[in-house]
Amino acid sequence: MQGIDKKALRQKLLAARQAIDVSEKQRLDAALCAKIGAHPRFLKADALLGYLPMRGEPDLTALFQVAKTLHIPVYLPRCTEDGMRFLRYTDHTSLTRDRFGILAPNGNADEAAHTADTLCLVPGLAAGQDGTRLGYGGGFYDRFLPRFEGYALFALYDRFVFDTLPHQSHDYRLAHIITEKGEL
Repeated sequence: MQGIDKKALRQKLLAARQAIDVSEKQRLDAALCAKIGAHPRFLKADALLGYLPMRGEPDLTALFQVAKTLHIPVYLPRCTEDGMRFLRYTDHTSLTRDRFGILAPNGNADEAAHTADTLCLVPGLAAGQDGTRLGYGGGFYDRFLPRFEGYALFALYDRFVFDTLPHQSHDYRLAHIITEKGEL
């Protein structure tokens, strides 16, 4: 896929993901949550950096309740002009839209202090088995992940895993990818 325009590929993959039948998506989401929920890094996490699904992303919010029963605090991203911060999320957290219109905890919520045992679920459109990732073009995770000392796990549907993807030198390569079929 190297040589393919990222913007055109994003549009194609977004359309393909949004075309997944609702019942099939629910089945895929449940299978993906089961794989992540049984993952050793989830079970020993001291915090979970998650996200709320948008544009057909896998819905992993069922894991938030599992984390709650395991006493693992959940944090969600809030994007600002300065970058991305992960802020505490509970059942009672007030959500507002960030600069991109994405629901996120208010800016005054507690910020995650991640450690080596923190698990970050990374969203995106597609992954290459070589660690390449196609996100939405904002570069927020590309800037956050090099500073993150925990375990970053890119969660996506198996049909969106390829050998490689178009990438640039500043794109962060992920070491850990998980689908409804398991970790690659």
